[in-house]
Amino acid sequence: MRIQRKPFDRLTPAERSAWAQLLHDGATSRWAFLSPTYAGAVNATIGPVDVLLCWEGDALAAVMPLQRAAGWMGRFGLREPVGREMSDYFGLLARAGVSLDWAALLKAADVPCLYFTHLDESQAAHGLVGNEPRKGLRTRIHPDGGDAHWAWLRTQDKKLVSDTERRERKLVSEHGTLDFKMQSVAPAQDLQTLVALKNAQYKRTGHDGGALLNPANARLLEQLLASGDPDCLPRLSVLRCGGRFVAGHFGLQCGPLLHYWFPVYDTRFSAYSPGRILYRHILSHAGPEGISCIDRGEGDSMAKRDFANEEHHFFKDLVHTGPWGGALGLALRVRVRWRVVFKR
Repeated sequence: MRIQRKPFDRLTPAERSAWAQLLHDGATSRWAFLSPTYAGAVNATIGPVDVLLCWEGDALAAVMPLQRAAGWMGRFGLREPVGREMSDYFGLLARAGVSLDWAALLKAADVPCLYFTHLDESQAAHGLVGNEPRKGLRTRIHPDGGDAHWAWLRTQDKKLVSDTERRERKLVSEHGTLDFKMQSVAPAQDLQTLVALKNAQYKRTGHDGGALLNPANARLLEQLLASGDPDCLPRLSVLRCGGRFVAGHFGLQCGPLLHYWFPVYDTRFSAYSPGRILYRHILSHAGPEGISCIDRGEGDSMAKRDFANEEHHFFKDLVHTGPWGGALGLALRVRVRWRVVFKR
């Protein structure tokens, strides 16, 4: 297999088309975060993207988009997944039967060191593994659609369903008519509101490293909002009551999968569990939009587990090749250790 590394801006139209086809045909790794559309949006907002292209003869067999890490370590060769902390999935987008190991891949691509998170367990089929597993949760929707799924959920957790419906009735009774849009009719305005509420949440909870506090990451969402790619389709869903923004979610749809990415709600409505009400309505509207699975990404919390019916695992690791890659890896470990010490 021939492996080359190319800047995203230097990909030919044929290479981008072959990449998109590889994603569309993917059986286990059809994720928006591995799409050329997502990589292009990152390249335009966060910073330059490199792409590893793996060829079998003249056919593109696998793709892996990467990005230099921020700061001096990136300038010395440390790479991370495209989008850095904005990416919910990482791995090799590849044909069935393609298998590589980290050392061979990095050496062939002249990448000395790579730090990654969000490597899905399915990547083991391509020879790529990591450490420190963390759970990811999904909602696999009933074949008959979201309403049928809600009815099924009532048989599994009657208390959750009844309480969510009760809170929704109370919200309507106290604040007026409920209005849900699976796709916002005022996307620029609603995205601005969502980002502001999300950043307020980060600050309120002491999450100084919140992704959208970085203006470049917020610009990435704006860039993605214009996408018409069915494998990287923006979904900006909004729940209003009495004309007021109650809750919203910005995610990416890749074929039948919805990446549940940035949900948020106005804390003035927190007594009504607006996140649950929002999720119920997204679930209800999923079928007509061709969505059969809602992916909650990494993390195992009660809010995510409320509606989940499927688990998988993500992995992280620091891999390198050659003496220079080893030195970069050591420097990164030292930096992380010092950060932990100073936070104590």
